[in-house]
Amino acid sequence: MRLVVLFILLSISVSAQESFTLQQAIDYALQNSPELQMDNLDIRDADAQITEFKAIGLPQLDGKINYQYYIKRPVNPVEDFITPSVYQVLLAEQVPGVEPYTGSPEVFEFALFRRNNVNTGLEASWLLFDGSYLSGLKAARMYKGLTRKAVHITKEELRANVTKAYMNILISEENKKTLANNLGNIEKVLKETQAYYDAGLVEKLDVSRIELSFENVKTEYEKLDQFIDISYNLLKFQMNYPLYQELSLSEDLTIMVDQFKITDIDLSSPVDYNERAMYDYLNSSIELNELNIQRLRRGYLPNLKAKANYNQLLQRDDLFDSNELGFIPQSSVSLGINIPIYDGARKKGQIQQAQVDLERVELQKSEFERAMNMQVQNARLQYMNASKTLENREKSLDIVEDIYNKTSIKFSEGIGSSIELIQAEQLLFEAQGNYINALYDLLISKTDLDIALGNI
Repeated sequence: MRLVVLFILLSISVSAQESFTLQQAIDYALQNSPELQMDNLDIRDADAQITEFKAIGLPQLDGKINYQYYIKRPVNPVEDFITPSVYQVLLAEQVPGVEPYTGSPEVFEFALFRRNNVNTGLEASWLLFDGSYLSGLKAARMYKGLTRKAVHITKEELRANVTKAYMNILISEENKKTLANNLGNIEKVLKETQAYYDAGLVEKLDVSRIELSFENVKTEYEKLDQFIDISYNLLKFQMNYPLYQELSLSEDLTIMVDQFKITDIDLSSPVDYNERAMYDYLNSSIELNELNIQRLRRGYLPNLKAKANYNQLLQRDDLFDSNELGFIPQSSVSLGINIPIYDGARKKGQIQQAQVDLERVELQKSEFERAMNMQVQNARLQYMNASKTLENREKSLDIVEDIYNKTSIKFSEGIGSSIELIQAEQLLFEAQGNYINALYDLLISKTDLDIALGNI
C-alpha cells in the first residue's frame, strides 16, 4: 500500500513539472504577467473615459419629482387697494349715503402658495456645438491608443527579462555539468593516488594535494547548486510562475549559441527608431499633447446648447382633496449660446502648461534617439568582442584540455608530479570558467543587441 501511495505521489510530482523552451517561457510570461494585466486595466479604464466623455455631446434627459410642504406659508404684505376703488365707483354712480373714503388703506397678508406642492417634470438638453468637445473626444480616443502602446513597452521589457533569466540558467547548468565532470575526474585521480600511496609509490603529500583540490571543486559545485536554485526562482518570478512548482528548460545551449551567432555586423548601418515601442509611444504622446493644446484653444469659442422641459405642478392645502385644482402643466424650449469673455487668464495658463508638456515630450524623444544610437552602437561592439572572445576561449580550452590529459597520463604512469597535475587542473578549471563566461557574454550581448534594435 505504501508503495502505491509513493508511486502516485511521484507521478503527481512528475506531471506537475513543466518544461519550457525560451519562446514558451516568454509566452507564459506574456499570458500571466501582472504588469500586462495592469496595462489591460488601463485600457479598460480608457474605454470607460471615452464613454464618459462622449456622453457630454449626446442628448441628456432628466426626470424629477419634488414634494414641498410649507409648515408656515410665505406671505406678502399687500395694501388694500380694493376698498378705495369700490368707494370711488360708488361715488361716481352717486349712490345715496356713500361718503368719500378717508384714512390710510389697510395692509393685509396675501399668500401665493398652498401648503402642499408637488412638481414633476422632464428636462432634455443637448450640446449642439462646443469647439473643445470634438478635440477632447479625439484626445480621449488617442489616449486609449497610447495605453495600448504602453502594453508593447511592457512586453518588450518582459521578453528581455525572461530571455536573460533563461540564458543565465542554461549557462549555470552547463557550468554545473563541467564541474560535475571535473569532480568525477579528480575523484578518480584521488582514488588512484590513494592506492599508489597504500602501495608506497607516492608520498602522503601527493594525496593531500589532490584531496584539497577535490574539496575545492566540490565546494564550488555545491555553491553552484544554490545559485541555480536562485536563478530558477528569478525566472519563475519573471514568468509569474508558481514559486514552489518545479520547472525545467528544454533548450539546448549549443544550438542556441549557434542560433545567436552573427557572421557579419555593419557598425555603420542606420538605426530604425520605429522598431522600438518606446519611440512609437513618444510620438503618440506628442500628438496627444498637440491635440490637448488645440482643445484648450477651442475653449475660447462659443458653445450652443438646446433645452426642453415639461412640468406639472400641483398646489393644494389638502393634498388628497380631489375637489381642489389638480396638476397644472407647463412646457418650454430654449436655445442658449454661451460666449466666453474673460476667465481671469485661466485658459491661457492651461495652454502654457500644455505647451510645456509638449516641449518636455519632444525633448524626451530627442534624448531617446541619442540614447538608442549609443545603445545600438555599443551593443554591436560588445557582441563583436564577445564573439571574438568566445572563439579565443574555445581554442584556449582545447589546448589546456590537451595539456591536462597528457599531465594526467604522466602522473598515472609515475613520471609526473602531483604539483604538475594540480597546476594543470587549475589551468583547466580557469579555461573552462573563461569559456563558460564567454558563452554567457555572447548570449547576453546578443540579447542586448536585440533589445537595442527592437527585435526582441
